[in-house]
Amino acid sequence: MKKLRRTYFGNPILRRKAKKVALVDLRKSATKEMVKQMFFTMRRELGVGLAAPQVGRPIQLVVVEIKKTKIRPHVRPLGPTVVVNPKITSVSKKIADDWEGCLSFPGVRGMVPRHESITVEYYDRMGAKKRIVLRGFQARVFQHEIDHLNGILYTDRMTDMKTLMTADEFKKRAVKKGGLKSR
Repeated sequence: MKKLRRTYFGNPILRRKAKKVALVDLRKSATKEMVKQMFFTMRRELGVGLAAPQVGRPIQLVVVEIKKTKIRPHVRPLGPTVVVNPKITSVSKKIADDWEGCLSFPGVRGMVPRHESITVEYYDRMGAKKRIVLRGFQARVFQHEIDHLNGILYTDRMTDMKTLMTADEFKKRAVKKGGLKSR
């Protein structure tokens, strides 16, 4: 399988609100193939989420898969999940700052405040309606990806641009000094 071509910071598609997916389109072979390719691309790039606008498709479709890693040993895993037409229906008052990266900003990290827990309604790959309560890293990933569907980038959410750094500096400073929370 071939990786999909990604869109990068500066591409106007990343700033547009994505269009809703017609649920009938989930049955189409082209949509099923795109979902497979999105998972393949996300895994190859060591990501945990990928929104369709990040691969040049302005539609409300996201893939997510969260695994424990050396730098994220305490996260709650989430198997391969397809998220269509998501809507955040409630958020916690509690906000947590943590590091984020993005496949559309390769090699860059920054500290981003996000709601500690959220409730999301969406459709799965079969068109079934789902409602899920997410906490911690899972909530962070969903907020990040849903932002992509609304033309919002993680840098827009940053409150201190001084935390923006290259991945190499991040490894030296944040990971080694214990500043890495969940990523």
